[in-house]
Amino acid sequence: MSGTLILYDLASRHNTAWAPNPWKTRIALNFKRIEYKTEWVEYPDLAPKFKAVGIPPNDPGAFADYSSPTVRFPDGTYVMDSVRIAKKLEEIFAEPSLHLNSSASVEADELAHLLTMALLPGVMPSVVNDILQEPSKSWFVEDREKRFGMTLEQLAQMAGGEPGWQKAEPTLQKVKELLNDGKKDDGPFVLGKTPSYSDLIIVAFFECIRRVSKDDYERLMRYDNSFGALHEACKQWTEKDD
Repeated sequence: MSGTLILYDLASRHNTAWAPNPWKTRIALNFKRIEYKTEWVEYPDLAPKFKAVGIPPNDPGAFADYSSPTVRFPDGTYVMDSVRIAKKLEEIFAEPSLHLNSSASVEADELAHLLTMALLPGVMPSVVNDILQEPSKSWFVEDREKRFGMTLEQLAQMAGGEPGWQKAEPTLQKVKELLNDGKKDDGPFVLGKTPSYSDLIIVAFFECIRRVSKDDYERLMRYDNSFGALHEACKQWTEKDD
């Protein structure tokens, strides 16, 4: 196998990672100490870029036909979707293991999705104003306003703030339980002292919120001590963000 692995991540004005799904793959790459380089892709360029190299679209019902993260492996093959990428990484770079056979990985992915749906609508104006650049900025506004049937400001007023946190509460409680109950030992990770992909999924969401909304991140960390302990334990894998 030759060449360097390429991670296609969503572009931002500072060319640093921000979105939760690409963070899942980035943290996994950092965790496995895999050499890679980032290619930043603007939102409207995802579909034409990936179609051009023959990547099939996501499964029917997915949020978008083409998405980030996508990875080009050193052998020239492309894989799109964080779960599929994690499986491929585990096949090629076995150690350190992501422990994908743990049922906690599936649960963590579901919980992270629910948290995203509950809390990200409230910070979408911040994503537009503080994170994105053109042409992604205009594309994102048009796409999300079409999906939600209202302006992002209206969405933030309706679903952000306390309504968003109330919606997130049952999921936050389940994350707390996942990080505290049924561990083999007293480590900060879901499995105790052993890090796994389930931890990386949760931290990917934490890292997104940290970069998009400082206030929401601080509130998130106050929810339970286990949240901050996990994020701190995984900090070594979030430092490389470009």
